[in-house]
Amino acid sequence: MPKWMGIIAALAIVGFGLLFSNDLTKHQSHSTPVEILASTSDDIVGQWRSVVENPTHPNTVAQRYMRHTFFSDGELVVENEENNSISYEWRYDNGIFIATRSSGTNEFIEHFRLIDRDTLEKVLFQSTIGGKPLANYNPEDEFIRQGSGKEGSMEMLDIFASANSAMNFVDPSTLSVGSSYTLSRKTPIAPDYVASDLAEIRYAPPGQMIEIIEQTLVENKMWYRVRTGDSEGWINSIALFGQDLN
Repeated sequence: MPKWMGIIAALAIVGFGLLFSNDLTKHQSHSTPVEILASTSDDIVGQWRSVVENPTHPNTVAQRYMRHTFFSDGELVVENEENNSISYEWRYDNGIFIATRSSGTNEFIEHFRLIDRDTLEKVLFQSTIGGKPLANYNPEDEFIRQGSGKEGSMEMLDIFASANSAMNFVDPSTLSVGSSYTLSRKTPIAPDYVASDLAEIRYAPPGQMIEIIEQTLVENKMWYRVRTGDSEGWINSIALFGQDLN
């Protein structure tokens, strides 16, 4: 059976049925305990949209960016760019879906688990670069099953819409110190990259020019210290996704 027929079948069932740590227990995506769904290897088959973490887009999933497609033959395809994707091999092991990808002496391992029928959580990311262990942490990424009722109750954001192609797509995770960009959306600026009181957060309006004067990686998320006119502050790279930066 063609792969995509398997995906369609999985979606039909839905329609009818519907930075670094070695201790994962210290990183929980939910503030209260949740009962993890008893799962089988077939339960993950289908397409899963990434939940947008930008606080200016609550209850929102990305249309295609970081969409995960699990095939029944053990292949996982992740759409990480507008016209590009990466492939993993996945397997099921006692409630955990384990995805692996290797390239030479580099290896990447990701663990997923089902919170409920339509909610998937990534609970582990490990990387080995040049044969040496590098990352080992819980990214706390969440995904919603495409075609589910839960997805239907959420907003949709096309993060690729502002880029004509992958060639001119400005990756908000790789902005250079000393460069300047014009924001296309209202963007939160915090006084520091540590947790801030919401009252201390200000918002740069669309059209505001920002200058990148420092960058730092915090729990695998890039933060930028920026200058806007006579003021300075910190912007999380997540807040820049979906913007037409130029």
